[in-house]
Amino acid sequence: MKIFIYALAAVILAQVPARAQNLTGLGASVHDVSGVERATFSSAESVTLRQRVSIAATSANPVTFTFKIINPAGAAVFAHTGNSAPGTSGGAQSQLAGISIPSFYTAPGLYTFKATAVLDAETVTQQATFMISSPNITLIYPPYGARGLSDKPLTFRWSASGASRYRVTVADNAGLYNPAHEAVNAGESSYSYPDNPAQPREQLVPDQVYFWKVEGLDAANNRISESNVYNFSLKSQASTQSRNVTVVSLDLSSPVLDFEKPLNFKAVLFNSGSATESNISLKLSLGGIPAQDSPKQIITIAPGEKKEVPFTAFMPSGQEEGLAVACADLFDDNMPDNCKTRLISKSAGLPALPKTGKKLSYEEMFQEIIKRLGPEAAKALEGYTFENLTCANCSQDELSSIISALISGDAQLVNAAVLDTGAAVTGGAAQAQAAATEEETGPDEPVETNLEVAEFKDATPGEWSGYTELLKDRFASGLVVLNRKEWKNIWKSLSSEELPDVDFGSKMVVGVISGARDRAESVRIMGKRKTDDGIAFDYYVIEAPAGEKPAMSAYIFKLYDRTEEKAEFKRLDVKK
Repeated sequence: MKIFIYALAAVILAQVPARAQNLTGLGASVHDVSGVERATFSSAESVTLRQRVSIAATSANPVTFTFKIINPAGAAVFAHTGNSAPGTSGGAQSQLAGISIPSFYTAPGLYTFKATAVLDAETVTQQATFMISSPNITLIYPPYGARGLSDKPLTFRWSASGASRYRVTVADNAGLYNPAHEAVNAGESSYSYPDNPAQPREQLVPDQVYFWKVEGLDAANNRISESNVYNFSLKSQASTQSRNVTVVSLDLSSPVLDFEKPLNFKAVLFNSGSATESNISLKLSLGGIPAQDSPKQIITIAPGEKKEVPFTAFMPSGQEEGLAVACADLFDDNMPDNCKTRLISKSAGLPALPKTGKKLSYEEMFQEIIKRLGPEAAKALEGYTFENLTCANCSQDELSSIISALISGDAQLVNAAVLDTGAAVTGGAAQAQAAATEEETGPDEPVETNLEVAEFKDATPGEWSGYTELLKDRFASGLVVLNRKEWKNIWKSLSSEELPDVDFGSKMVVGVISGARDRAESVRIMGKRKTDDGIAFDYYVIEAPAGEKPAMSAYIFKLYDRTEEKAEFKRLDVKK
């Protein structure tokens, strides 16, 4: 009988439908003091927490609410219980208003509002996330103490976070009392001063020093942050002062051979205006991606001054070429020249290789050498022919090969001298003769006559040569390096290879880098000689054929015995 009753009861229970859920969630949200739902706040504001639910059937019990806030580290930093609403069918909600963020703020980041509603035996949990940042404002432009601005319009710029909008104040006094102009923007990090303000006193007067600052406001226009006070002045209409900073060049420091490695750039900034500029932000991107060390800040740049700024960037993955763009962030008289672009592809920046010409006669070879040496040297060598050149143990064919190598730049002269046949030696020829020996032989001693030719290779011990970024100096520059630190800095700009080891206790490194006007395919150091003032290093340049302009500067560095004497450099092939 019991079994029958239980079975009957089970059948009856199975026929009763399941009860529908009575409590459902309609959302949890975070609002500012004006009631606007937001996802970002500053650490100086207040918030309102709100939860909404729906009740299907009226209950005799109320709905109770529990509010919690979880910080970015996962810890509960705020909790509240006790709020309730009648269990009447329909919508129900509860909120906590005016919760000061500083009362639970621990660090900038993403916070979570977790809301729980309970009715009878049912529980609904909902959550909303919101970002809290620490408000800060850093003024960018005009920089502190800027004078003679000619921007139209004058645009104030700053970096900031944590505010809903910003108020810009401009006054003629440091205390910003009775300001000349005040405006509130919609949250941007810039504001353009009106060209034609409504009130006459708002019109900015040239040569008058003005002061400005920016304040961050919350949704209720309460001040939650403020900047320092900067000052500036405008250029007088009668003033001849001009402002123009130009990115004059954007070049690779070394050829592009492998896009898997970082590319080294040098941007050259030039101030062609008549005013000293300060706090200029110089940016570089490659293929639309900012360089890893961009932007860089230029503290000051005087009129007529150039500054080279290095950058390191990577070519975007999968690209065979990309556009490099360098821009100076400055509102000057000519903004279009604030940027420079360059298309980068593999093998970019490699110098043109010397062309292999036809087989030349001795006379043709001599004429080619004269062309490379320049007009002054050609004049000084008038009357000289190949009869005046000797090469011990050289056949005619071997001498022909040597001259061809000299013309192409594949060889250099070592301890070269001119054979004196009794003719007068003047001008550049006299200089060549004075440089013929490694050390001065004395005024009355005969000059040894020889012509030794050594292969010009990077692997020559104690000698390094190659190509680097084209110098902007008009002519070649000579360098004497006496310590490892300076050698390391110079080598880093020339090559990515390991730094050559030099014993600066007994040696020094002497180098020559060709200039923009030299048109050099290669440069050679002939030797060292003593002068009345110290020592001199004689060098010459092998120029590119007419109509060709090398893309890079040629350089050569050689080891010499260390000396503290004053050094000068003398180019033999062209009289300066």
